[in-house]
Amino acid sequence: AIQDNVGSTPQPLFSNNTMASPPPQTTLLIGGSNGTSTLCAILGDKSNPANANHVLRVATRSGHKYLDDNQAAPRVWRCTEKKHISDVVAADFLPTRLITHVGAPDSVFVYGGGDQQDNNDDDGAAASLNPLERAISGVHAPDNGGSADIIILACPVSAHFALLRRIAKAMYNLDRKGLLGRSPARPPIYIGSLYAAGGFDWMSRIAFLKERPVDFDGAWKRSLGLFGLKAFPYLTKSLKAGEVTLHGRFPQLQVAVSPSNAGSRSRVKMLLDRVLQNNETGKKLEFLGLSSNEMLGGDGTCEEELQVMKEKD
Repeated sequence: AIQDNVGSTPQPLFSNNTMASPPPQTTLLIGGSNGTSTLCAILGDKSNPANANHVLRVATRSGHKYLDDNQAAPRVWRCTEKKHISDVVAADFLPTRLITHVGAPDSVFVYGGGDQQDNNDDDGAAASLNPLERAISGVHAPDNGGSADIIILACPVSAHFALLRRIAKAMYNLDRKGLLGRSPARPPIYIGSLYAAGGFDWMSRIAFLKERPVDFDGAWKRSLGLFGLKAFPYLTKSLKAGEVTLHGRFPQLQVAVSPSNAGSRSRVKMLLDRVLQNNETGKKLEFLGLSSNEMLGGDGTCEEELQVMKEKD
């Protein structure tokens, strides 16, 4: 639930009071960071209509943190968000109200140990999947989300390369077994990070090159894409499992995508708007690169695309 701690009546955080039921989306968060905890509380709140049809999964080494005390079900998280009068200037002496989000992921997958050595034979294709492969594919998952639409690394930059190698190994295995979806009409699965500093794009390419099976013919049954945010979107801290404080949201949300084309930008915008609650908070994504806004050094193609989309709506 979302509760405003100022006044006697709970107040909604979001600006729009009515909305059509959003399309289905399955989001996989990888990593046990404070950002993961924050999104578990916000996106896992099933009382919020913006989260309808949104399946949230977490893949982590920290089972003790994201599973309940019995290590059986996803842990419920409570996020206390400080809503400042401005996202640009946030200070304790300025008017502040507190919003409480309470939610839990739909499923948690604990990976590690000998996952990398799991049997990749075709016999018993589904039965031999390791936890990360189940989280990506949705096979034997305790939710009905199917394969992930977007895979988000919410972890320190120092962990990116090792995790990307795990993801690459899992994606090759799932693709070979036909468990990512065989229809070429299905949109790509996007892999990215909430903070893509340190060369996330080339690390991704190196990871997929290193883990590429010798018999891979270069043709994915379902295509993949990359994205990365320029700055981490939240200032957040958790000192206790199940509780996290969101001190503020970053005012600018800038993202780069690959391949850099209209289809990728449109798809990533739809997926990330949902994850970052942009339609509810009034924030918007800005795309970086040669096609970005002219004020960001691009040729303005992105702005033209957005204008065309608005006219179609």
